[in-house]
Amino acid sequence: MSEHATRRLQPSVRIDAMSGVRNGPRPARLATVVVDQLAHRIIGGELAAGSILPTEVALGEEFGFSRTVMREALKLLEERGLIRVEQGRGTTVQPRESWALLDADVLAIALQYDADTVLLDDLLRVRRVLEADMARVAAVRLTEAELAQLTENLDSMAQSTGDYARFRALDLAFHQLVMKASGSEVGRAIVGTIHAYGARSSRLTEPGSRASLKRTVAEHRGIQEALVARDGELAASRIAAHIGSAWAERRRSRVGTASR
Repeated sequence: MSEHATRRLQPSVRIDAMSGVRNGPRPARLATVVVDQLAHRIIGGELAAGSILPTEVALGEEFGFSRTVMREALKLLEERGLIRVEQGRGTTVQPRESWALLDADVLAIALQYDADTVLLDDLLRVRRVLEADMARVAAVRLTEAELAQLTENLDSMAQSTGDYARFRALDLAFHQLVMKASGSEVGRAIVGTIHAYGARSSRLTEPGSRASLKRTVAEHRGIQEALVARDGELAASRIAAHIGSAWAERRRSRVGTASR
């Protein structure tokens, strides 16, 4: 069980001596504390699908917050598909298929419990399909100025294999430029959510070897050459292969580290 699920938190609230008004964090801010802890319990399996949550009053006593805060927290959890609130029937924990897995908070927590990387594998497959399609479209939409930006990006990447933080920023910028050129706002938003989690995950941000980074530069150059040639199919196949091989290498690296 995570410490989030066991910790009892007390709100910082005081009475203003002059006005008699209760001061302290607003209900919405306090509600995020409750949301985080209950989300961990649900996603981590402590609260199984079909379970009935305690009443607002009981939850308020457990967390030390008011009914207003608890009501706001339950509303946020329901919006994320983790629970269902029904008059007369109480609050029921929902099955995994109801969860809003593209919600940044739900996704981040779900991936913390993704020990076998099934969810992460799924996300990478989605990313591969979407970025391949966006590269296909971008091949005919990229301007000469944007193609020059890609070339400049590649030159900078090649010179940054000794500085992983800079290299990773340039890597993401390359993909962002291609996606932006495609004009797909939905595709960019979905992949952006995956990238946002990636920025916080050691599974995706552990520095690669110098040889690995050089391979990334070479694969990016192959993608750029296809885009310059306006060959959408080749660009799509190369970016899909690049994403797949990069993830496969990270998986092999993690398995090797765990077996030592």
